[in-house]
Amino acid sequence: MGYFSLNLVPDPLAVLLPNGDIIDLNEPCARLAGEKREDLAGRHFSHVPPLSSLAEKISAALTSGREDFELLTADNKHFEVFILPFEAPDKTRFVRILMKDITNFVNLERELLKRNRELMMINTLSSAFMSSGSMDRVMENLLKKVLLITDFGVGMLLVKEEESLRLRACTGVSTELQRAIEEGLLDHLCAEALGRGEPLDIVDSSRLMQIRPLIKEGIVFMVAVPLVFEKDVIGFLLLAARSERERHFDFDFASLLSLLGNHISLIVDKIRLFEETKRLSITDGLTGLFNRRYLYSHLDNEIARINRYGGSCSVLLFDIDNFKALNDTYGHQSGDDVLREIALILREVSRETDIVVRYGGEEFIIILPNTYEEDARYLADRIRREVEQNIFLQNREGGASITISGGIASYPLNAPDARLLLNAADKALYAAKASGKNIVLCYKGVLHGKDLR
Repeated sequence: MGYFSLNLVPDPLAVLLPNGDIIDLNEPCARLAGEKREDLAGRHFSHVPPLSSLAEKISAALTSGREDFELLTADNKHFEVFILPFEAPDKTRFVRILMKDITNFVNLERELLKRNRELMMINTLSSAFMSSGSMDRVMENLLKKVLLITDFGVGMLLVKEEESLRLRACTGVSTELQRAIEEGLLDHLCAEALGRGEPLDIVDSSRLMQIRPLIKEGIVFMVAVPLVFEKDVIGFLLLAARSERERHFDFDFASLLSLLGNHISLIVDKIRLFEETKRLSITDGLTGLFNRRYLYSHLDNEIARINRYGGSCSVLLFDIDNFKALNDTYGHQSGDDVLREIALILREVSRETDIVVRYGGEEFIIILPNTYEEDARYLADRIRREVEQNIFLQNREGGASITISGGIASYPLNAPDARLLLNAADKALYAAKASGKNIVLCYKGVLHGKDLR
């Protein structure tokens, strides 16, 4: 065979006798075995790694004379192993073992698979954003897809709103724990994760033991991933497990979670932007109340609900008395201050389910769901008295006294649709103004010459 002739082959190569002893091998093969070439010659292959791991196939080749193939990992390298029997002129059967180094190809394949997995992950998460018009539903779908990708059973998505964290979606969490999280149970843990300055924080068992509701829930493992967009923390992704089984948490998995965090941050920021844009589109910039656009869509929906399920709704239409004179006396800036303060009164006095709207100029509307005329009359007069008793523009000497007039109309009592309902409330308001102001009138009362003072 010849030592020098085998060394002309750059890949590990060994030649075996019919009994399995090594007749010759090259330097690359000796290095792979971790010994000197001269110490390996003459030794049986089954005592020489990595040839020993191929014992079954090599023995079969020595017996049958058939070629074979195997994949082998040794010394942090990957090889294609060709087992090649051949006969000498005297009919003696030998076997060549040739190991082609394919480490670069394997690494490239792994990288391609990793990139493919990342692209699939990104597409999966992006589909959650496009799958629903409801942003709360988008958050829920997003979290479910994250759990599917990462094989966690428990997940929580907290989004920063003003200076606090709000739980926007959770899976695998009891109602009791959910309530505790909404009350700030995990804020300290999130602050610790942020303080570490890492893409993710593995919460060890000693820290989990300090949070009794988590222990009660059976959570034994947790990862906190800060969601950062343009250097601002916009929330946290918390993934947890109840199983005691050891998780395979290696560099690749940590990289996957980091990539997840980056992509979720982009999606959450888009959701926040979408919600803010939507809020601005239906909100009056001066008072923060809903605007006319929201009024029309909400009132149509409310009437459709009543037509389907029955019941009633009422609208209160208010107008500030002598507002032009107030602007002329104190200036438009003071007029804006009055509008903001009246908006605040309307919000505070009205019920949680009521929709408060700046209708335009100095006019305001409140939609009262599930409210009949009598209850609407009571609330309307309470608002009128609250405004009358309030001292406005207290930064000016003596302040200013303001009154409002109002009109009430109810559906379906006073009108068959939204447009005519608003028209009925407007007629009642016009009658209140004509009656001396600081009055609230019902449309039905206007028709019968009655008012509410």
